[in-house]
Amino acid sequence: MRRIFVSLLVSSCLLISGLLPTALSYAENSTSTLPVVVEDAAVFYLVPHQLTAEINKSSLSLDSVSIKTAPLLKKNNHLYFPFKWLETVHLATIKWDAKTGSTWAEFDIENSVPFSSFRLMPNQSKIFRYEDGTMTALDEPIPKTFMKNDQLYIPASLLPKLGINYTWSNGVMHWVWNDKVVKALHPTYTTDKEKITFSALVQKEFGHAYLMVNTGHGGMTSSIGGSISTFKGKEKSIGKPIIINGQTFRRIEYSVELRPGPNPLEIHTNDKGSVKIMVHRKVLNPSSVPIRYNHPENEQDIRFTKPTQGYLRVQAGDPIAIAGVVTATYLESNEVSFGVAAFQNGDFVEVEKKTVIPLKQDKSFSGSVVIQKPGTYLVNILSPDVFVGGSSPYGSVKWAEIAVEVLPKTKKKP
Repeated sequence: MRRIFVSLLVSSCLLISGLLPTALSYAENSTSTLPVVVEDAAVFYLVPHQLTAEINKSSLSLDSVSIKTAPLLKKNNHLYFPFKWLETVHLATIKWDAKTGSTWAEFDIENSVPFSSFRLMPNQSKIFRYEDGTMTALDEPIPKTFMKNDQLYIPASLLPKLGINYTWSNGVMHWVWNDKVVKALHPTYTTDKEKITFSALVQKEFGHAYLMVNTGHGGMTSSIGGSISTFKGKEKSIGKPIIINGQTFRRIEYSVELRPGPNPLEIHTNDKGSVKIMVHRKVLNPSSVPIRYNHPENEQDIRFTKPTQGYLRVQAGDPIAIAGVVTATYLESNEVSFGVAAFQNGDFVEVEKKTVIPLKQDKSFSGSVVIQKPGTYLVNILSPDVFVGGSSPYGSVKWAEIAVEVLPKTKKKP
């Protein structure tokens, strides 16, 4: 039976853009009772907030706590609030730019708004974007801003754009919004198994949370029906929906195959936050690891005679021989290529110029790559030009990969 932690102190907010100090201190004030189990690698949940303010009153109530502040005002039949309120309620950091005369909001809770920052200017009816030293007005107009008692007042009609629902009745304004919190409970794993299984606890408002794997060739792809289908992944919901304090959660279990060495993974939701997980696979017997093909059919497209395994340990500067024969038909070019990607800063990054090997008349090939620096690498085997569709229907794609651990060069004995 799973062991349930009945209480989780929210000590950090892991957002797409990273950890932000203001959001962190705010989240520390919230304690949630969440049904977390030891198998959960991450949790996705909402922290609800509400604000109440009376017209012309120099205070507001944030989650039932009274805070002194500049008042809510009404002008030209529009409601206005101080721009600084967004900082008071921990939604953004407000800064003034003397060079442009603009005031800008840098949002601490990235998931609350569809943009990371915007700028406003006194007595202007536009929202501005600042890029490369230039202020550009956005097309959509807003009620004109104004200054009062050194405060920039902005129209309440902007609130829905910030992910805040508001109502106005009998001289009182109410805001309601949520902080979307994404937290890694187990950001790293180490295993000697060929696959790993873990789960995530996801509040229903986040929608679908799916597992992404690193392609080793730039970017991420879904392990469930993604473009790298040999990283076979399984996903299933465990048990019935879990209802805690009126909030509905579901637990999703993921199982995915692993390449030797580091495996950057990501539990991803569409525009609502993601969390990175790193799995290190130790390989006790390198000769037991087969060459990994991008798709099952790629095993019918190319056959290798060298190497005979998919994980190599070599010394820096030693050539890695790669040879075989292309068995695919309907090719638009007559060469294969080898690309080298190094594991750097949690990702695989191409570090060498591709080695291009022409196919012989019988479609066989033979070549090598040399890696000079110790580290963890992937040698990506890239196809001749094949049909890929789109506006440029032919191009080279990744057919296979070989994991390589490059060790420091040892000195030869005299």
